[in-house]
Amino acid sequence: MRLIGDRRILLGSVCVETVAAVLVLLYGHLALLAVAALYWIDLLFVTLRTTVQQLLSRPETDHQSTLFQRPFRLLAHKHGSITVTDRLPGIHLRNIPAVWGAVFILVFSASTTAYVAAVNVPGELWRSPAILILLGGGLVAAATKSWLVLRAYVASGGYDVTSASAVVPRKRILIFAVYSGLLWLASWWTLTTLAGEGLEITRAGMTVSAFVLIVSRLAYGWYAARARPDGWQSDSTSDLNDEAISQGWSDSEPEENVSAPSQPSIPDGEPRETMAPVRSSILAAGVVNAMTTGGVVDNRFGHWRQLIIRVGIAGLIVVAVFALLDGAIVVSASLAAIFFGLVGGLSTISAVHLLLALGGVEYEFYESKVVAYDRYLGRPQWSASYDGVRDVSVERGLFGSPLWLDTGTVFFDRIYNPKDGESTQEPRSSIAFVPDPERAGELLSSHS
Repeated sequence: MRLIGDRRILLGSVCVETVAAVLVLLYGHLALLAVAALYWIDLLFVTLRTTVQQLLSRPETDHQSTLFQRPFRLLAHKHGSITVTDRLPGIHLRNIPAVWGAVFILVFSASTTAYVAAVNVPGELWRSPAILILLGGGLVAAATKSWLVLRAYVASGGYDVTSASAVVPRKRILIFAVYSGLLWLASWWTLTTLAGEGLEITRAGMTVSAFVLIVSRLAYGWYAARARPDGWQSDSTSDLNDEAISQGWSDSEPEENVSAPSQPSIPDGEPRETMAPVRSSILAAGVVNAMTTGGVVDNRFGHWRQLIIRVGIAGLIVVAVFALLDGAIVVSASLAAIFFGLVGGLSTISAVHLLLALGGVEYEFYESKVVAYDRYLGRPQWSASYDGVRDVSVERGLFGSPLWLDTGTVFFDRIYNPKDGESTQEPRSSIAFVPDPERAGELLSSHS
């Protein structure tokens, strides 16, 4: 082991554990439960910080497909990043598909832990005047700790060499996922001890237990802040320690023959013509994409199991109608609310997906090739040489122009051309939702 002298991680740990120590003194026999609630807040920010680190990290280069189309599959080919603040590197839209695991665990943990907190945890914990310190102080301390660790990650340069999939503190994320069970166990232990041993013994036992936990976490924070293995490399999934993985440190061998995706080139001179997708068609495409498991832009549909989910959602409204006809108004309204909530959620996710993928794109037609340039990212996304374009077709209708808006999509096949770089491997053989698709098709066909 070798010392790195970065005290930010240790300082962040001290912030959280100081609040924990204050809660132990204020809550008495409920000390362990108060500390458990505080540590859930800490793990919440760990998960949020992990998500941010994934977005900042080196873009993924893996193009392997799966049975299930990812909700943000088109972003897996985006070049460039968006700068949100000068204190952090840019956010890579290409990495958004990698954060879905953390988002799912966050929603699952929040819902299950909230249920246990409401049903099993004594209400005395939430009615105590110290709740302001638990919630207010806990939020501030946990946010400060995560910000300090994030700054340490950026300062180490780990974001530039670590892929998004490697930035996962697996042990802590696993604990966060099952935290409702841990909170239930702490509540059961507290209440059982209180009923069997009395208030004084319970206070002493829970206080000692909480302080042992606090000291253990402080020791772990000191270890994580000071030690890293010699010869560290990125892209490891080993569990050296959560904070070290969070900063991109591992003892794995360097990954060979991994190259960054090539950026499509832009020809010299000004483009002959420029077209941009119509935003209303992009939003409508989001609804169509959500209901059909894909299809727009790349003509790639999700696995048939995804369609079963859509059929099940449609079945809710059918049952709701029958319930209404039978006079069960409450049941009908509940099922209808669930139906519209699911449809709205899927449509919103899909619309955001397509807006991020196409909202800032301009199709620039040069003398030799067409280039899709993203104004927001400031970089070309793909290019196609005219002499490598075949089978150009213009489509209007449900998938070429969702909801029959006044736009259309140009689909075409491409022959591999090394000069086009990565673009020939992308599912982007289309010029989507442009107001004059016939003209775009003519420009492509006239050189092919």
